Amino acid sequence: MWSSHRYRLEAREKLLSEQVIQAAISQSERLLTADPALPPILSLNHLSVRCGIPYSDLREFVSRRSIDKNEPSMPYQNFSIRKRSGGRRFIHVPNRQLMAVQRWINSHILQDVKPHSASHAFSRKSSIKKCAQVHCGSAWLVKLDISDFFESVSEIQVFRAFHSMGYAPLVAFELARICTIRTPTHSPRQHFKQWLVKKANNTIYAYNDRYLGYLPQGAPTSPLLANLVMRQCDKELSEIAAKFGMKYTRYSDDLTFSSHDPDHGRDACRKLIFEAYSVLSRAGYRPNARKSTIVPPSARKLVLGLTVDGAEPGLTKEFKDRIRQHLYFLEKLGPVDHAFNRKFDSIWGMKAHIKGLIDFAKMIEPKYAALCRERFQKIDWPV
Repeated sequence: MWSSHRYRLEAREKLLSEQVIQAAISQSERLLTADPALPPILSLNHLSVRCGIPYSDLREFVSRRSIDKNEPSMPYQNFSIRKRSGGRRFIHVPNRQLMAVQRWINSHILQDVKPHSASHAFSRKSSIKKCAQVHCGSAWLVKLDISDFFESVSEIQVFRAFHSMGYAPLVAFELARICTIRTPTHSPRQHFKQWLVKKANNTIYAYNDRYLGYLPQGAPTSPLLANLVMRQCDKELSEIAAKFGMKYTRYSDDLTFSSHDPDHGRDACRKLIFEAYSVLSRAGYRPNARKSTIVPPSARKLVLGLTVDGAEPGLTKEFKDRIRQHLYFLEKLGPVDHAFNRKFDSIWGMKAHIKGLIDFAKMIEPKYAALCRERFQKIDWPV
């Protein structure tokens, strides 16, 4: 429990000046007034003590330069994976020390800050089933997608998110730097004015950089920070949906609008898309026009891969067919031959894959999954 009196006594024992003590108390009480659940952080050194990471490492993460050599620091391991829709997705995994401080920020700060009610991803008790439930029984669906969702969030937006929680400007800036990745010198971002740093940091020269950083996909803090940065957009998109008599949800970068009115019409859906694009573009996001879809009353409706034609979200026929085929051939041929025919690397890899499908089915249709699990457990698996 925070006590300004106890803090003052302990600070005086350490011979801190009254000016520093009073500034620290004022800063802590401002944050506690804004949100008592958030931990006070008075400086980068204070953060070092709280999360157990050496100050020199934190300073390097924030300045994005090696302290010893004054060279650019890149504490991420990079790789890419192929997207099903084409192109590649770039993943940046932080090193052990940076991962540790990001996890501390995630669990002690970000987990306690609620996103907009329309957001259904990354937060506690959220699920694709709850998100899809909102749109069950709808007549019209509008589905939009944001390109490069995490990478579109700049460090200045992350700074504003931390600052809005009550953290002092310098602390909010340092938290933002720890949670974002440096933009490479030859990045295409250099051609866009919004990524150029407009004002140099004359107070702490080591914190200067030419371009703004962005949220890396692969950092544990990125999903919740993206949710918080999207809060204003979610609010405006919810208002637009209400204006058109529709409901709105967002699951990460998947945006869905629905109407139960069969006479809603395609023109109204187009107008909604135009206004939604405007909101997203002003916030720095790039809508993926190729994935924008209007689903009329006569078409099958899917939200996040689940059917929403009925009163409850359901598994698609294609998904059930995958499980049915696996179980049929497991019973007919056995695990060894089935794994060979389906070109799995190992029997145990195949077993984990099928179990994962059944576990997913359990979240959506528990009774159906229970029948599948019963057959799955009767298979004679090799010891």
